[in-house]
Amino acid sequence: GPQYGYLSELESGEQFLEAIEKERKTTTIIVHIYEDGIKGCDLLNNSLTCLAVEYSMVRFCKIKASDTGAGDRFSPEVLPTLLVYRGGELVSNFLSVTEQFNEEFFA
Repeated sequence: GPQYGYLSELESGEQFLEAIEKERKTTTIIVHIYEDGIKGCDLLNNSLTCLAVEYSMVRFCKIKASDTGAGDRFSPEVLPTLLVYRGGELVSNFLSVTEQFNEEFFA
């Protein structure tokens, strides 16, 4: 299968949908929905950058909530959010991810 090895930035809701719908059915896609200035978002981006190198068969992406076209669904209270897709289907979602970690966490 394809190799990725990096955390890619999605610029729009259209790119977000394209990444999910046009990817191979067997590829797992992890999307981090974040916003600048939200506690934990930068740390999670750094962690995902490290994980992307280690798990190169998984596609890691990030997108600003305000760029999704559905920013109202992603209020600061639920960020950072991780969405996991496979075969074009949402298989898991994690809201307010950093609430499960202590202040300083890493990959």
